[in-house]
Amino acid sequence: MDAELKPVKIDDLRPIREIVFMELKKAIFDGRIKEGEHLVENMIAEKMNVSRTPVREALRQLEAEGLVINIPRRGAIVKGITMKDAEEIYDLREVLEGLMVRLACQNRTEEDISRLNQILVLMEKAVQEKKYNKYLELHKDYNDIILSSSKNKKLQLMMENIYEYLTSLRSVSLYSQDRRVLAIEEHRQIVNAIDKRNEVEAEKLARSHVKKAKKSFFDNLIEAND
Repeated sequence: MDAELKPVKIDDLRPIREIVFMELKKAIFDGRIKEGEHLVENMIAEKMNVSRTPVREALRQLEAEGLVINIPRRGAIVKGITMKDAEEIYDLREVLEGLMVRLACQNRTEEDISRLNQILVLMEKAVQEKKYNKYLELHKDYNDIILSSSKNKKLQLMMENIYEYLTSLRSVSLYSQDRRVLAIEEHRQIVNAIDKRNEVEAEKLARSHVKKAKKSFFDNLIEAND
């Protein structure tokens, strides 16, 4: 692995495993570490001037997010997704999610709206308690309800594929606590528009939400590399 990785800064107060994880993820996204490359613990530890333990933990997290696969007797290999891939995924998501909420406006039930509002309350609680994994679970439930409400099987298949990619991007786009709080408010506005069956407003809000998520994703990658 020839990628240039920055040593951990002494004044960076984040957990070392988090710093290593974000730096490796950034390197994968911007192409410094390419698909098919081996991620060798001791080499990464040496380049970043850390012990092997946080590197091992970071590699496990990358594997959990689908960016790395662990092959017996070969070790961790980059599965990868580039910055260009991420940009294209967000652009597709913006258009398709706009269509998704328009269709949800036409087909949603009172039960759908009730469940969505319940989820938003639970998401707020998860953010307040800083339970990030719980927040992501609820986020998936939120998307699943609206997607199901669209009643469009082809769209559902396409969005499920996009959301699978987004699993590895959300930890960056929703990296800051402030962004999570704002995202919930954006979700609430979208649910209100769906409740009123306002297709134009729902699509506008959904596309705006995706644009903000995309901006947050790239801003956080730049910040992680400063």
